[in-house]
Amino acid sequence: MRMSDLPRLVLLHAVGGFVIAVVFVAAILLTDPGGLGSLLLAAPEGPWPALLLWLFSGLTFAAALSATVLTLRPPKRPRGALVPLPVPVRRTRR
Repeated sequence: MRMSDLPRLVLLHAVGGFVIAVVFVAAILLTDPGGLGSLLLAAPEGPWPALLLWLFSGLTFAAALSATVLTLRPPKRPRGALVPLPVPVRRTRR
């Protein structure tokens, strides 16, 4: 069964947001800006702070990518011509 185009488009860009988050968190851990990478790696709670950073960064990047693709996607053209229909109106006096 094939998924329709719009949910598939949003899902693919959401996955792309989490992939960008992996790169983002890895860059923070490797470059150690301001000691943040070493603070995350030496946390007494274990890997949870780094996983939470990945989760919330992934949600942010996924939302940004999905919103961008939905905003920039050209709208689909209607198949038929739109024709106005006459509607009878009765005039009432009060």
